[in-house]
Amino acid sequence: MNKFSMFIFKYLAALFIKLLGITWKYNLQTPKPKGKVIYTFWHRNMIPLMYLHRHENIVILASSSKDGELIAGPAKLFGYNSTRGSSGRRGSSATRELIKLAKEKSIGITPDGPKGPSEKIKDGVLFLSYFTKLPVIPIAVDINKEKVFKSWDKFRLPYFFCKINITYGDPIYINTKEEIVEKKEFLQNILDELTIKNKVR
Repeated sequence: MNKFSMFIFKYLAALFIKLLGITWKYNLQTPKPKGKVIYTFWHRNMIPLMYLHRHENIVILASSSKDGELIAGPAKLFGYNSTRGSSGRRGSSATRELIKLAKEKSIGITPDGPKGPSEKIKDGVLFLSYFTKLPVIPIAVDINKEKVFKSWDKFRLPYFFCKINITYGDPIYINTKEEIVEKKEFLQNILDELTIKNKVR
């Protein structure tokens, strides 16, 4: 896809998401967090959360590949800043940029992205929490009517007029480097549990 095609796609995708989004009914099972945080959610749940948290001073991490641009382009029109690359230890340029931006913005990150394995925590989000001193907020999403794509993450697109349950977990702080390892499994379990409890009835 050339630059012109990407430009057109960005606006068409954002318009399509907006047309869908104005018909969605969000049911927040817990209140939205206040203050700067690191929102943490599975890669497949990006679209409903992108619309819900639009224009909330959030920076997202998007892959440096062309697939990442497919997300970063429309996200920009919904008020998101984006850093391109992958999270990891402090040495990566994307991580350094996120640490810098975290002084003024919340962060949105998919700990199983950009290519999986699906719904398995990588330690990048925990390093980010340690270096930024921002709490990790796990988010669970459930949708009663959706299109599930045959991608590595089973990417989700909610249909028109669907119901979407959102549950925010309690904040998780990483205060020491030792906790990066200790709380990785803890965060995995929390996201798994929230996903089960958050089902649309």
